[in-house]
Amino acid sequence: MFNKDRFRRKLLKYTRKAFFKLPDMENPKILDLGCGTGIPTLELARISEGEVTALDNDQKALNELNQKISQLKIDKRVKTVKGSLFKLNFPKESFDIIWAEGSIYAVGFERGLRDWRSLIKDQGFLVVHDDYQDHVHKLQLIRKCGYRLLDSFRISPEIWWSEYFQPMEKQVQELQSKDITDPELQKALKKEKDEINWFKAHKSSSVFYVMQKISSDSTFESSKTGN
Repeated sequence: MFNKDRFRRKLLKYTRKAFFKLPDMENPKILDLGCGTGIPTLELARISEGEVTALDNDQKALNELNQKISQLKIDKRVKTVKGSLFKLNFPKESFDIIWAEGSIYAVGFERGLRDWRSLIKDQGFLVVHDDYQDHVHKLQLIRKCGYRLLDSFRISPEIWWSEYFQPMEKQVQELQSKDITDPELQKALKKEKDEINWFKAHKSSSVFYVMQKISSDSTFESSKTGN
């Protein structure tokens, strides 16, 4: 089966860049939302030396991540949960950091910021990687939803092409040039080819937003009242 992990790993430098914009924390508790097969999950576990809860609704992806966790022998620090981004069943203020790379679009930027806020500890952090579209409006929503923006940085279309889509296209073309009889592989290659063609047409970029939860609920309420 076609495996995108090796292409996704090329982008881990930006996961690290975002993480190191946070203040030093000892053994932070991190919730990774929409973890997929866990490429950022495992990197977060490595660089944070904390505890990571990885949530996704795709059991097949979670099974793959569980295999990696077992191989790395980090099952005491990293656990997976099958669940929905629309209904997170965790106690309030459970996490020092909520991390969402490419997943907030599923629920919407504003709803994600509002719904997930209660799960973050006082003065904890939310890191979101999302499409650059509506960037100015998103900056306004960050404050409106009870956060302060610590930093943000953009990943350009040129970076996405050179570090992700171009290497993936090369691999897809190489595989498609062979006599493939596996229908599942054919389906996977078509899906990736469609994604590559979409990117070529739109040349989209993305942004990491590094946010801190405003600690006082009264501050949050006054912020909402003032908008």
